[in-house]
Amino acid sequence: MKILGRYTGKLGEIEIWESKQTGDRLYREGELFQSESSASGESRFPYVKMMEVFLSDAKSVLLLGCGGGNLATMLARQGKSVTIVDHDPVSFDLARRFFGLPGQIPCVVSDFREYLLAETRSFDGIAIDVGGPGFCFEEQFDPATCHSITALLKPGGRAVLNMLVATDFDAAPDLIGGDLSEGHMTSWIFDQPGCLNRNVLIACLPRQRQAANRRYMAKFSQTVGCGWAPRRPRRPSHDSRAVVVDIACAS
Repeated sequence: MKILGRYTGKLGEIEIWESKQTGDRLYREGELFQSESSASGESRFPYVKMMEVFLSDAKSVLLLGCGGGNLATMLARQGKSVTIVDHDPVSFDLARRFFGLPGQIPCVVSDFREYLLAETRSFDGIAIDVGGPGFCFEEQFDPATCHSITALLKPGGRAVLNMLVATDFDAAPDLIGGDLSEGHMTSWIFDQPGCLNRNVLIACLPRQRQAANRRYMAKFSQTVGCGWAPRRPRRPSHDSRAVVVDIACAS
């Protein structure tokens, strides 16, 4: 591996690495690899490819979080209308320079929660892939924020959220999945049981299209990688959310 550059982001140092063997590039922020892809922007992360499949029939997509911009690049090449929101403008510059992010994609510098409250458009699909050093999912995706996400979906629209989970005992996916299931939406969790420090996807679909959702989820489940398993959110009590948030954000 060789380092192509070091940059200062809002959450600390960002490094761009390149494999001498394959030419693949990695976006590292602090201790986390936010992206890994070909130099042209094709992601190597299974969960990113799963998000791409989940949004396959969405024409307009809002992406919260940039990193290397791989998902945005992959969707834009399919002719979709894509908007990216990230709090750090450095990410947009690096995504264009090192990962092939098309220059015509609108890139908005904003805190994603503030953006959700201010946006008046609606979208066929919303993909959320945010995080970084010190990020607390339980705190950032509170019930109000989850409502803001589903409120921007068009009728029949869908949302997918990627998050990091430490162990099987982490209740955060269930808490967030439950909050995303309020009102006109329902959620599924795609997990990797038994893996430590893993990615988990929360898939959010319109409740009124139950038959179509079952067909779609069956098709989508066939595309996921080995070790991924779908389940419905378990329902913790309201009080348990406060306890989990306090513990997770203090760790």
